Amino acid sequence: MNVYILAGVTGFMCVILHFIYKTFFGQQKCDVQNDESESVTGAQSETVSETSTNENRPSGKSKKRATWKAGKTDFSHPWLLKNLKGHPGNVLLMDFSANGKFLAATCDETNAAVDPTGAAARRRRPRDRRRPPPAPPTPSTPQRISTEELVEALRPHLLSPKRMWALGYPLEIEPTSSKAVVYINPPPRRPLQFTSFDVNAPEFVPGGSQSDSGRGSWGSTPRSDSDEEADAVEHLCVRCDKMFRMTREGEYVVEETCSYHWGRISSNSRHTCCEAPLGSKGCSTSRFHVWSGTKPGMNGPLEGYVRARSPRGGVYAIDTEMCYTTAGLELASVAVIAADGRLVYRSLVKPGSPVVDHNTRFSGIRPRDLARATKTLKDVQNDILGFIGNDTILVGHALENDLRSLKLLHSAVVDTSALYPHSRGFPLRRSLRALSEELLGRSVQRSSSGHSPLEDARAAMDLVLLKVHKERAQRARISNQLPILQPYEPLISSA
Repeated sequence: MNVYILAGVTGFMCVILHFIYKTFFGQQKCDVQNDESESVTGAQSETVSETSTNENRPSGKSKKRATWKAGKTDFSHPWLLKNLKGHPGNVLLMDFSANGKFLAATCDETNAAVDPTGAAARRRRPRDRRRPPPAPPTPSTPQRISTEELVEALRPHLLSPKRMWALGYPLEIEPTSSKAVVYINPPPRRPLQFTSFDVNAPEFVPGGSQSDSGRGSWGSTPRSDSDEEADAVEHLCVRCDKMFRMTREGEYVVEETCSYHWGRISSNSRHTCCEAPLGSKGCSTSRFHVWSGTKPGMNGPLEGYVRARSPRGGVYAIDTEMCYTTAGLELASVAVIAADGRLVYRSLVKPGSPVVDHNTRFSGIRPRDLARATKTLKDVQNDILGFIGNDTILVGHALENDLRSLKLLHSAVVDTSALYPHSRGFPLRRSLRALSEELLGRSVQRSSSGHSPLEDARAAMDLVLLKVHKERAQRARISNQLPILQPYEPLISSA
């Protein structure tokens, strides 16, 4: 009985609580919904009325639009809650133009914080006032002139016999002989590396101490008991600057690997090939030591040289490539071009001695190239003397090396290394690659397969033509200037 009474009371209380909840909270929810519907309806009606007003508005430009009275309003439409791009305020009104092509919007002005990454916060970047790197000069080819005009223009630039002697050109001993003499300037002395002295070292007695190895005070080669070593000749390796010995027949007494740097020494005392400091271990290796075929100082008499005997005229640029043999540097390739740039002669040459190193990095000569070479040095000399006379002007860069490899005696030469001297003077000389890049805007000797004698010969000829044209232009400017005023003639006569 009590259970039924308790259940009835509980159900009655639930009904009363539900009635109270519906009475109070239900009325508030209806009021909120009515407010939202009225705001949306008012916004839509306002937009429609504004659109109709714009459509009925006359097209004259004298009518001004009424100012918008901005007020702080909470918008329910999602479009009216967003910001304009680059503007911090909320959108107040959006409307289309009269033709329906453009969308106009009004934004509220506010002092809200601006996003530093926004478009409005991006400041104009300062202009880069650094000067851009200069563009490489365009390759240029000087204008060709006639051979007669070129000969007359080059006569003042012919090397004198004294200058040829200082540069290492081969000069004949007698007018009718085939023997020549060459003077090679000693290489510049490298800085000495100072070492600490040992105060406990034994006293040195020339030739008399027990520790004397027989080399003497200057390290001369000791006499060997065998005849083979007694007839051996010492040579200086042009790569690693070490002395090595060879027999008269061109065989190495001791086969020793050569470790060297193939690059030049820069101004900061580093090798250009690997940027290693001066005196460091070589970055390249070769199976044998090599030599140039000459030694510092006087060389001669050297046999096998030829000279042109009859005049033929003309101007030719010549360049050769060489490889290392047991006899030194020998001719492997030659190219000759005329003043107008056409190829006159080109040939591969078979060296007369066994090849030790093809020097492919610089010469571009490979074993397969010399395998198909059929002409010897004598054949090339006969071919060249067929169109070169004793008055022919030969043009080249460091031409003494080419004449020595050709074993050609010639006195009318123009050397571009002397035509464009180094800023620090002799014996320093500028390379053909540097001159071509600076003056002609042309890149030569850049190929990984080695140098091209044809390319180098044309570059030397163009450098000569460029010099001739500059001198002509300078003379023309001087001639166009006003003449120097002369004294008044009556004053001269009265004096």
